[in-house]
Amino acid sequence: NVVIVKPGTADDVANLALQLGLKGSQMSFVPSSSNVLFHTALLQPESSESIYFSAPLTPGEYTFICTFPGHASVMRGIIKVVP
Repeated sequence: NVVIVKPGTADDVANLALQLGLKGSQMSFVPSSSNVLFHTALLQPESSESIYFSAPLTPGEYTFICTFPGHASVMRGIIKVVP
């Protein structure tokens, strides 16, 4: 999955996803958190999904992560919003 979060909250959101336990797969490993801005579903191999969103109005570095257990530490990047 791809989860775009508020600046500085990627590790917190990743930890919340881990805490979902057995409910995680039902929730696409996306925790209910105000720090989650946009996300895809949990995708299976050889599949894809598109999402459309308006960039946040507040400039900053918005991290995107994969919240599947164990993935967030290496599957991440940054979307830079500039004025």
